[in-house]
Amino acid sequence: MRLPTIRDVAREAGVGVGTVSRVLNNSPQVSPETRERVLDTIQQLGFRPNQLARQLSRGTRVRSLGVISPFITDHSFMARLKGVQRALAATDQDYDLIFYYVTTPERVQQRLQAIAEQGSVEGLLLMVLELAPEQREMLNEAAITYVGINDHPIVDWPSIGADNTLGGELATRYLLDQGHTRIAYVGDYFPLPYGFSASEVRYRGYARALFEHDIPLNPDYVQLGQHGRDAAYELTRNLLSLPQPPTAIFSMSDVQALGCLAAIRDAGLSVPGDVSLIGFDDIEVSQLIGLTTVRQHLEHAGYLAMQYLLKLLGDTTIPDFVGMDQVPELPAFEIIERQTTRSLAA
Repeated sequence: MRLPTIRDVAREAGVGVGTVSRVLNNSPQVSPETRERVLDTIQQLGFRPNQLARQLSRGTRVRSLGVISPFITDHSFMARLKGVQRALAATDQDYDLIFYYVTTPERVQQRLQAIAEQGSVEGLLLMVLELAPEQREMLNEAAITYVGINDHPIVDWPSIGADNTLGGELATRYLLDQGHTRIAYVGDYFPLPYGFSASEVRYRGYARALFEHDIPLNPDYVQLGQHGRDAAYELTRNLLSLPQPPTAIFSMSDVQALGCLAAIRDAGLSVPGDVSLIGFDDIEVSQLIGLTTVRQHLEHAGYLAMQYLLKLLGDTTIPDFVGMDQVPELPAFEIIERQTTRSLAA
């Protein structure tokens, strides 16, 4: 027997899905008569969508928020999550945070549809996920507020994101300014599902910087594989086996830079004596190993995104509530110079 959905409740009560969601979220924007009719319909149909409905029946008020992402163990996800938790800790209201792990584009659609139909959260944070117009419409109809964290600017819906093409260009220009011309790129396969495009957009910045310096792009210097340290190790071995190996490597992430570093040293070469290496992200381990990298303010991105989501939900207890009339912007990328790069001129 099929369980009743939020759409069933809306149809029987003669209201929109968004109205049912507002009732479940205890919004003051619903008249007492409509609220009573929706609650009666919920009881008649036996609709029990989530913990939020049970809280309402007990007269308690803990608000549910969701985070949905295809990456829950990735270092960049964990850094952003720290920022999300810091933002929640700064508010006086109580929130439950629900994590949704999606492994395929089909799973993304299924999960978003379930969230919209069940009204399981009132706010949703989407990490490195694109939203199709019909998916945005579905969330809007269900009165679910959403904010994204993406690797490139988005204008169609609220999203915190820096231009990673500029980040890739910045990293490559730094190596060019150090006198390197044989510069390799180690990154993920692209395009990837989910709209996750960090490798592709950083590669574009790499290619653009070479073009602007009149340096032909050598396809042998572009090594793509699965995300992770082990794959980057093998990709770097490929580079070092070339008749004319690169003098510098731009790794699209610090995690992959760890694999690059190990491969270079296992080949009996030194960093930066023989090969300079720059990463991207500036995760915690980068400082420990002295990795030159591009800082992209991951934790701050999570903090700003959750703050803005709370702002849209009307939480006036967040510290920067008054100053967040527009989608906040991240600070610019920074080159963090450490011990894995050197100037050829020196």
